[in-house]
Parts: sequence; C-alpha cells; structure tokens
Amino acid sequence: MTTRRPLVIVSGAFSELPQGDSVAGASPSIVSNPSGLYLAGSDLGIDGSAIASGNAAIALSVTALASGNAALVVGGDALAAGTAALASGNAALSDLSSKVSKAGDVVSGTLVVDSQSYGTITTFVGSGVINLDFSAANNHEVTLEGNSTLGAPVSPSGGQSGAVVIRQDGTGSRTLSYSGGWSFAGGTAPTLTTTASGVDLLIYYVGSPTEITASTILDVQGA
Repeated sequence: MTTRRPLVIVSGAFSELPQGDSVAGASPSIVSNPSGLYLAGSDLGIDGSAIASGNAAIALSVTALASGNAALVVGGDALAAGTAALASGNAALSDLSSKVSKAGDVVSGTLVVDSQSYGTITTFVGSGVINLDFSAANNHEVTLEGNSTLGAPVSPSGGQSGAVVIRQDGTGSRTLSYSGGWSFAGGTAPTLTTTASGVDLLIYYVGSPTEITASTILDVQGA
C-alpha cells in the first residue's frame, strides 16, 4: 500500500504536505486526524483552540440543560396551580347536585319554565291491538287502517297526561274499541268520526298504571 502525506488547504486549494514540513500556526499542536485532512490556522476556526471553544459550548449546553431543569421546576409549580384549578372545578361540579342534568332526574321543588316546553309525538299507522308506549312520549298520533282496539299502554306513570290524535285513513269507517284500563265519563266509550281522513282527539290522564281516564273532542276540522 502506498503511504501518502496528509492533505492541507493552502490558499483555498488542497495540497499534500511536503515531506519534512509541519502545519504552522496551530496551537496546541494538531494531532493526527483520521480523515488525513487538516485546516491550518486559527482563522479557519477549526484547530485546537476551536475545539476547546466547542468544548466550552458544550459546557454551556450543560448550563442550558440546568436552566431547562429549572424551567421544569417552574412547570411543576404550574401543575400545582392546575391541580388547584381542578379542585375548584370539582367544587363547581358539586354545585350541579341542585341542577337537572340527566335523564331520570327528579325535580323536588317548583319548576318554572320561562319559555316554550314540549315533547315529541310518536306515530302509529295500522290496525289491530294498539299499545302506545307511554314511556317514550306523552303525545301520540294513530292512523287507523282497519278496525282496532286501543289496549293497555306501555309503562304508564301515575300523574302522566297527554293527548292522542286518532285519524281515519283514506277509506274511513274504521272503529276503535278500548281495553286495559281506559275509562270514559258515564262508562261509555265515544263513537269516533268514521268519514275518510276524519280526525278525533283523545285527551287522557293516568291516575295509576291501570286507570286511564279519557275524554274526546270529536270531528276535529282542518287538522
């Protein structure tokens, strides 16, 4: 293998170091570089002193890290403040105990509604035994497509009240009987309007799950 002398940069050009020469101007003396490339002169910024300066920079980095650690300590204080804020938030959550916030809540005092209040209307189209779901809504609409029976509603609650719109289909002449706790004044169920597309309104009050008192407004026009 041929032995070659190190390369140096002289006036911006690469050149082999002449035999017997050494690099001048470097302090401390430049040691062997594994790459075989040297940059001579402190002005180039890469010599022994530059490396020492770099070491100082590394030392400054350690100091910076220490500063970062100090910042983390401050961050810990911030976290403590956040924890205090969370405690404040928990206190705010405890105030919700007096609010209606979820399904099934019971209002023990007087409830005042300053604006509109309403519920959904369920619909049924068909015939046969009709069991309205009183747990889903107070108000319902039924379109009769054949003779039918209004049977016991699903999950009625004492004190519940609402209305049932009863419509005839386009044919009409559909009858409706009642069972399962429905009762009317004088013990007589009403005879509904039987004209095609006729409309009646049944208003009810649940005294108990097995006692539903109702009254009707017959032949509602324009509904």
